[in-house]
Order: sequence, then structure tokens, then C-alpha cells
Amino acid sequence: MLKKNQLVLILLTLVLMLTIYYIKSPFGKSDEVLDPESNETEVTAGRLEELQSLRVVLNEERTEAVLSLDSIIADNNSSIAEKNAALEQKKYLNGLTEKELLLEVQIINKGYRDAFVHATNEGVSITVVAEEHSVKKANEIIVMAMSGFDKVFDNVNVQFSTASEVMGEAE
Repeated sequence: MLKKNQLVLILLTLVLMLTIYYIKSPFGKSDEVLDPESNETEVTAGRLEELQSLRVVLNEERTEAVLSLDSIIADNNSSIAEKNAALEQKKYLNGLTEKELLLEVQIINKGYRDAFVHATNEGVSITVVAEEHSVKKANEIIVMAMSGFDKVFDNVNVQFSTASEVMGEAE
């Protein structure tokens, strides 16, 4: 009985520590006070909310795909070949997500405000938020995309947009 009490105490302490960390966390806090009557769209940490929502949708789609692959892997009626194929597909999706995020960070580190990368079997679509663009800059991004993925894509599309265009405020 003593071990159960110790386990409960440890878990309660862990939950309390995580709660305190979350409350005191510097992440996600803004120094500016938002005015609810203001029509300005708030941008957190330089990333645009619209692109963040696209990331969330893509992440949810990939999570659903991984869950369906996990069900194949866990199914006792699935053959070894089906389980191996599901494991390979799961590794591919996880690797693809990592490479997309890495490419986004590399693009942002080049001085752009934000970026969104979506890779599929057909190709890679890249949206870059920048006020100025050129063919040379697009070629640099294409080269980064080609070197960033294991698979060579025939179709790499780079689209430059301003922040107002991405947020839907363009005329």
C-alpha cells in the first residue's frame, strides 16, 4: 500500500511542477497588450497565424494517416508485408514532416518573415512571406528544397506573398 501512495505523490508532484512551469513559461507571452477594438491582426513571434493554421491542418492530416498506419501495425490479422509497408510509410511521413519544418526554418533564417512548406508525392509547394522577391531568390529556395529532401521532386513551386496577401487583406 505504501508504494501506491508514493506513486500518487510522485505523479501529483509532477503535475504540480508542470502546471507551475506552464504558468511561468516565457513562451507564448506577449509584451504588448491587445486592444479588442483594434482591427489589426496580431502576429506572434514573427509567424503568421494563417500559415500556422495551415501547419495545424497538415499536422492533423498526417496524424490521422499515422494513426491508420498504427492500426495496421497493431492488427493481428495483418501480414508481415503489410506491417512492414505500414512501418515504412510511417517513417516516410515522419521524415517528410521533419524535413518540411527544417526547410521552413532555413528559409526564415535567410531573412524572410515566414514560410510554409508542403511536400507531397507530386512535388513541393513553398509559400514565402516577403515584401520583395526575385527569380534568383526563388532559385536559391528551390536548391534548398532539392537538397533538403531525400527524394528528387520534379515539381517545386515557390510562391512569394506579402503578409497582407497571406492574411487575406489584399485588395
